Amino acid sequence: MNAALNELEHLSLCVMAQVLLHTQALPVQLWRSPAHINQALGTAPRHAWIVRRWLAALSRTGVVRDDGERLAWQGTPPQAAVGELPRLYAALGFPANMAVLHTQVIECLPALLRDHIALAPLLLQAGDPVAVLGAYQQNHFTTAINQALAARAREVSAAGDRLRVLELGGGAGYTTRAVLAALEDREKDYRFTDISTLFTGAAQRQFRLEPGMQFGLLDLDRDFSHPGIEARGQDLVIAGNVLHNARDLPRSLAQIRACLRDGGTLLFSESIADNPAMLTFMHLLLSPPADAPQRTTDEAFMAPDAWRQALQAQGFQLLGVWPDAADPLATAGQRLFHATGVS
Repeated sequence: MNAALNELEHLSLCVMAQVLLHTQALPVQLWRSPAHINQALGTAPRHAWIVRRWLAALSRTGVVRDDGERLAWQGTPPQAAVGELPRLYAALGFPANMAVLHTQVIECLPALLRDHIALAPLLLQAGDPVAVLGAYQQNHFTTAINQALAARAREVSAAGDRLRVLELGGGAGYTTRAVLAALEDREKDYRFTDISTLFTGAAQRQFRLEPGMQFGLLDLDRDFSHPGIEARGQDLVIAGNVLHNARDLPRSLAQIRACLRDGGTLLFSESIADNPAMLTFMHLLLSPPADAPQRTTDEAFMAPDAWRQALQAQGFQLLGVWPDAADPLATAGQRLFHATGVS
């Protein structure tokens, strides 16, 4: 599995190199700054961070040389064997359409970076939008994270006679399904929320027969009390790969703490670093809207120590992070965070 992941990352680095070479954003035997490369590529301002992350990855792996201000190719730019995507995605446990989607996105990368087309509409042409947008969560690594999260959810005690659960950004429901299976014999009030009616509607159809289920809209960047979430009312808050979307993370964590009882549990999964495959694919969805403030940092994800500090500042104690760096599952860069609300 890790061998396939390494191959996929290498292939994606080659894709980055080919885009920069074929568009003449970084010609052979020329030195250019990241700003000049983005200008030559015609990158839309909101996507400029993506290209800078490409350059950092290519520099880190020795594909390009970096003199501190400018970059140039180190030898001949590598070729991308895009035809290997189906085999690699299958080995990693993804559905077959993931390789098809990634191939289509690779073909359109220059246009996507220039904002001539947008990624979300391109993905939605492939079929059911919930299945398409959730496809990248269907893999061996995320499945293991969800199972570990569900096992910890099962151990959470209720302050009253029913376990009160709030799920943030439930999306396509893959984390939901794992947690509900773990809690099948528990009396519970489970509120599934997402920013989009697309996902809340799909969740209602999928989980409507589950006892104690509620469904509603919730935006990480808006007041949680507006949709009627009671202060200090939750025993457990779950967030599967969604907190990085918060525009003001301290405020969002403070709101989560405000709705969680003292001693309650926060379980969330997050990537702790970007990876080349997603930088040529789904990470384009992380760029801000064209009319919104631009990113203040090129880092899309936070390391565990940064999460620990952010949580502590808002009244949480981080109890654990899984898997640890020595675990083979750690190579995918996903982690499960287990925190509790302190008084």
